[in-house]
Amino acid sequence: MEMNKFMIESATRETLSENEFLISLENILKSIEDKLQKFVKSAPKLLTDPELESGLRIIEIEGEKIHDFLRSVVQPYLNSRKDETEPDLQYKYEQMEEQLHIQTTELEKAIEEIQSLKIQILNQSNFCASLGAVLGNLAWRASRFPEIVDIWLSGLQNKVREFLSIVSGSFVAFISTYETGIPPTNNVEYQFVLGLLGIVTNISSIPKGREFLITNQNGRDLVEKIIKFMPNFFPIASGKHSLMRLMLMILYNVSMNNTGLSCLFEFRVAEVLSRCLEEDTLSEELQLLCLRILQSITYNLKDPKYIEDLTTSISIRNIKNIAINGQSETSSVAKEVIKQLQESLRSKDHGVNHFDDEEVIRSFGIVRRRTPRGVGGGLCLEEHKPGKESAAAPKWVLPVAENRSVSRLVTTMACRLIPRATSSGTTL
Repeated sequence: MEMNKFMIESATRETLSENEFLISLENILKSIEDKLQKFVKSAPKLLTDPELESGLRIIEIEGEKIHDFLRSVVQPYLNSRKDETEPDLQYKYEQMEEQLHIQTTELEKAIEEIQSLKIQILNQSNFCASLGAVLGNLAWRASRFPEIVDIWLSGLQNKVREFLSIVSGSFVAFISTYETGIPPTNNVEYQFVLGLLGIVTNISSIPKGREFLITNQNGRDLVEKIIKFMPNFFPIASGKHSLMRLMLMILYNVSMNNTGLSCLFEFRVAEVLSRCLEEDTLSEELQLLCLRILQSITYNLKDPKYIEDLTTSISIRNIKNIAINGQSETSSVAKEVIKQLQESLRSKDHGVNHFDDEEVIRSFGIVRRRTPRGVGGGLCLEEHKPGKESAAAPKWVLPVAENRSVSRLVTTMACRLIPRATSSGTTL
């Protein structure tokens, strides 16, 4: 009877809504569950019933009927749902496939455009670098004349400020790009940066240029970055020599200005120079340049703070070794640095000035003459007429620079520089 009722209910399944059908199916399954529970409870009694076998057979038949019925009810429902959703899914799939094809095509076009733009940017970059290298070297040649630099600083100060900002940014970008290895000297980017630093060197070779460089924020930033990034050039390979040379020359020229001297101490130049002198790969020329800067910043030094900074930053033992084992000129400058440090220490302790501005340093062939404070052109070349001395060679005369006494320096690296062309590129 229950089965007949179940069959009647199932006959109307097509007219029922989906929710009603599911509720009906749930009720039927619940009824079957109750019957099975009753059967399990009555199983012990049935075990002793002689009609047990026939009863089990009936249950088996009824189970098969239920299974067949469920399959006949559920499977058509699933098939109908499948028939409904499959076209929709197929449509969505085709849409997504079409979108994927469109996006793939657009991506391929974008990649081609990117590659084309990369080539254009590279060509433009090479052109700009080549143009910058050519114009930079031309301006470098022009800047060896003090009159040209004076014109720049008199009527084009805003442009010079912009130029110093460009130099600072280009220098940092060059160091960052070639951090693992400096390109060869004939590389256009190398020549571009070399030309920029050469111009700054020549600007700083006159008092007005030094003053402008160190009092302008862009110029101060450049000097600070030169000191900051100089350790990136260690060890000093042959390709780094020209750049290092110009960087040291700029620092030397700046050291002749009182404000510049303070900036060098503020930027911890002594530590960098000491590290530089400890490099085994340092050439004789660069070693001499480092010592020249130390010679300049230690000359007549009386500020206790700066004296303390030097004595804690510089390896005196290393400088003494150079004084003993170095070549003639290098050894002489190293001895002078040690002497001036000792005199500064004595001056610090006793308040005594051990320097005489009229003193003749015969070992250097240098005469220091007194000039009014704020007058003079830094380092200049002029004929020295020594009377009875042989006049076979000119002497370097060092006037007292703008607002600070100039140290006993040979000016081969501080005079206005001009590059000369070689087959491998432009070098000093």
